[in-house]
Amino acid sequence: MGRLVRDARLETREARRRLLVRKEPHWRQLIKTSHLGYYKGAQSGAWCARVRLDGRYHYETIGTADDHHDANDDNILNYAQAQEKAKQFAEKLLRSEDHNGNKYTVKDAVNEYLADFKANGKKSLYATETQIKAHILPCFGNKLVNGITFSQLNSWKNKLATTDKRARSSNRFGQAQKFIFNVDNDPDYPRKRRATANRIINTLKAVLNHAYNTNRVASNDAWKKLKPFKNVSEPKIRFLSEAEVTRLLNACNPSFRLVVRGALLTGARYGELTQLKVGDYSTVTNTVFIAQSKSGKSRHIPLNSEGISFFEQLIIGRNSKELMFVRDDCVQWKKNYQARPLEAACKAAKITPTVTFHILRHTYASALAIRGVSLQVIAAVLGHSDTRITHKHYAHLIPSYIADAIKEHLPDFGKTGTSNIDIIEKLLINSN
Repeated sequence: MGRLVRDARLETREARRRLLVRKEPHWRQLIKTSHLGYYKGAQSGAWCARVRLDGRYHYETIGTADDHHDANDDNILNYAQAQEKAKQFAEKLLRSEDHNGNKYTVKDAVNEYLADFKANGKKSLYATETQIKAHILPCFGNKLVNGITFSQLNSWKNKLATTDKRARSSNRFGQAQKFIFNVDNDPDYPRKRRATANRIINTLKAVLNHAYNTNRVASNDAWKKLKPFKNVSEPKIRFLSEAEVTRLLNACNPSFRLVVRGALLTGARYGELTQLKVGDYSTVTNTVFIAQSKSGKSRHIPLNSEGISFFEQLIIGRNSKELMFVRDDCVQWKKNYQARPLEAACKAAKITPTVTFHILRHTYASALAIRGVSLQVIAAVLGHSDTRITHKHYAHLIPSYIADAIKEHLPDFGKTGTSNIDIIEKLLINSN
């Protein structure tokens, strides 16, 4: 039996006796589109249920109330039993074929969610679609949304956390999925897998919650109870040393070296860099303009002397509408084009484990933090909406940051008096 929705008016015989006799039942909402009703007649009462679908209510009489006879969980029901049968009626109705003869599956919910995702201009559409295709549709695509159980979701969650990391592969030639095993017995590997599972779980819950919020399903009980893994998202920020940066740059091919240097000098994301136009660098303010970041906001990134020299050389003789960075074959750097050249450069530069392009952004921010730049400044140039993420990742790198915060905010708790030892020592010195 699910969690009981309390209602002091309906839970006991004595409370129901005080209700007014009327034609309209006394309703109690159970879930978003489902209600339990108590009809108060002149002699006795009855339980009924209603569910709102496609703009209208569907009703069902579910039993007699236990106003005069003890409940038997059959035709005479107490409040808890009536509530359970009302929920069963709602679930049965919503699992059955709708008025168009279709069944609302997880795949249907995914399509509606992605259409809304795209219409609202949200970022990471490709990544979200890829994640759904890889981890959600194979397990739940053909299941009815209202048929999903907590047990199924919890088993899927645990399997996500214990399955090895998927390797990048192509579906064009029917390649079997390959996996990256923990051959080095990295102690952090299980945490990373649970953290990845949490991100996939959040995507599935977003899909199902969209279905619930648009009244496509009446209950969210199954996935509302699904909790993410705890204590798996602690930031363990990797950043490159100056020696590693030098080796990495030397190992890159010429066109990719420009992109890597651009990242190190601006802290911009790969997608932001590859969308830069020549005209986005201002020779007047010596800043790089990011028209649209991950958060949807624009920002200007100031440059140091090396950054100014780098971009001014990069734009010489070029049209302002040209892309700032292109490959050796003059093709635009597109999504994931950076992965293989960066992996090859790391291998040649003997940087282990291999870093992702995002580590270049961490290297930029970490270099600023180590040199005492404030978190507000770092957040601004990175494009963070506030300093919480910045604080989480980089506060520990700022010299004396914690010490300064304690000195500023911790009260004195009273003044410390002069010790007797100090007084005696002064007297001895004066007497001599």
